[in-house]
Amino acid sequence: MAKRYRHQPIWRVTLPKEQGKARPIGISAFEDKRVQDAVREVLEAIYEQDFLDCSYGFRPERSAHDAVRTLDRIVHRGEVSWILEADLVSFFDSIDRNELKKMLELRVADGSLLRLIGKCLHVGVLDGAELSAPETGTAQGSVLSPLLGNVYLHYVLDLWSARE
Repeated sequence: MAKRYRHQPIWRVTLPKEQGKARPIGISAFEDKRVQDAVREVLEAIYEQDFLDCSYGFRPERSAHDAVRTLDRIVHRGEVSWILEADLVSFFDSIDRNELKKMLELRVADGSLLRLIGKCLHVGVLDGAELSAPETGTAQGSVLSPLLGNVYLHYVLDLWSARE
């Protein structure tokens, strides 16, 4: 294998949000989406068995409606005494890639796969005519980003909350 794959720059578009704010979305080239989808499939096979049952976001066979139904059930049974709601502002843009890499290395032994994930993360962003190379985050809108976000949250939030 030549290992010559190069991810093309991600095209950034900005979608309007409420109160005049904007949400940057990254759009990958078709070929890059195919690579990201293949990587996502492999990582999903590795991590789905690790993710906690209380984790619902961006997971196969799970939805926000499932999370609300579960929450409703456990609240009515009296199994919880408090609920924490959090909105992680600019979550995908602020993921620490070095920490994410360490987290991935705990379960992914294949160096080629880790390099491929790195190529998907360390890619330029084309915003209009300007090409930049962000040092943190994973592009919101990427096929792979939701799963990478789940891996990050699994170690940073889910395991912590299960312990506490």
